[in-house]
Amino acid sequence: MINYILWAAIGFISGSVMYSYIVPKILFKKDITKISKDGNPGCGNVFTCIGVPCGILCLLLELAKGAIPVWYAMRFLSPEHIMFAPVLAAPVMGHAFSPMLRRRGGKAIAVTFGTFIGIFPQMLMLFWLAAPLIIFSTVIRICPHSMRVMSSYIVMFICTVMFEHNKAAWLGAFIIAAVVIFKHYGDFVQREKGQTDIYILSHRLYHKETPEYNKENPEIDQA
Repeated sequence: MINYILWAAIGFISGSVMYSYIVPKILFKKDITKISKDGNPGCGNVFTCIGVPCGILCLLLELAKGAIPVWYAMRFLSPEHIMFAPVLAAPVMGHAFSPMLRRRGGKAIAVTFGTFIGIFPQMLMLFWLAAPLIIFSTVIRICPHSMRVMSSYIVMFICTVMFEHNKAAWLGAFIIAAVVIFKHYGDFVQREKGQTDIYILSHRLYHKETPEYNKENPEIDQA
């Protein structure tokens, strides 16, 4: 039990190092939380606000901080033990509630992929998340981005329960999905005003728009 708690703490500390905040600060003297539209200290904003080379560097570091502690933990712990769930979720929680930024961390998509890389191929959660994100961005397109991410994480959790015979994976997937949905739900309600659009290719299937959104943002997000 002590070993699982120790590795969960290591994963949390690793996840709490906000590379997408630190690297632009050191290299470009820019605070990504102040120059980005949503204030999110994530690598997506680094790509947009700083540039591709810095974005790639931050992406690799964000992936690594999730993958490395989980990969090493797999060498010393049983992934079948229920206490492996917090070990799996710890880097995501560290990133989302980073003490470095007074618990105002990022939205944890990149670190989630890193965590799932750390357990691949023993568990296929990497695929269960990547597939719906790709489908919901291309074939059945869900807008805005926050709704697309929340939907993808729900699908990831459902697929994990359906196809993984590991209760620790189920619990870990649930914790990760809950954290990421919590981080995105605020954007969905506050910045995107609850609008939802669903398309198959270019054909709209569903549209929900609040009067408040229509007044402030008459154009539909087509991204």
